[in-house]
Amino acid sequence: MARNAVVIGLGEFGLHLALSLSKAGCEVIALDINENKTELVRDYVTQAIIGDVRQSQVLRNIIPEDIDVVVVCLGTIESSIIASLYLKEMGIKNVHIKAINDEHERIMTLMGFENIIFPEKHMAERIAQKIMSKNMLDYIPLTEDYSIAEIAPLTDMVSKTLKDLDFRRKYNMSVIAIKELVPPSMKFMPGPNFVIKLSDVLIVMGAKEDIEKYNKMKD
Repeated sequence: MARNAVVIGLGEFGLHLALSLSKAGCEVIALDINENKTELVRDYVTQAIIGDVRQSQVLRNIIPEDIDVVVVCLGTIESSIIASLYLKEMGIKNVHIKAINDEHERIMTLMGFENIIFPEKHMAERIAQKIMSKNMLDYIPLTEDYSIAEIAPLTDMVSKTLKDLDFRRKYNMSVIAIKELVPPSMKFMPGPNFVIKLSDVLIVMGAKEDIEKYNKMKD
């Protein structure tokens, strides 16, 4: 868990990220070239700094040696690439970069960055999956091939245990948690003798193709 973070760029995504991290108890340094944007978060973050990230010394001056994470949320590809390059030269290990478009995402990947954030693309994918699926309640992509999803149990699963269903073998997915709605509770790594109720929500992890196959099943 990050104790401190630097958020570079206070557009809509960066602004909300800085505020959310701060609310969660993280010490946040927020940086933007626009004074008006830094004023919006000044009372809510540890530090709000005005600076141009195209100057490497700006980053070197504000980023502590013990920083846990740096998130680049800049609005132009040029600025994002320059800032990311400086961060790599500084040896910052945990860098997350908001991608502006597919080309930007490819460039960041070629530069060796693994934590690429594409909020619009990821949210659109989640919404599309929810709209198109009868059984899926929520969906979080992990990699290109694997995801975590919230799914509703099929009618014939009710009153049966995970062992009875042979769930993992039959559906090729792992149940990592079960959200019980009545009464409200969360069971992590449920045992084989957990009895499924119609009101339960199953949180599963598996290949996207297996999750999609489940979602096409009819009661």
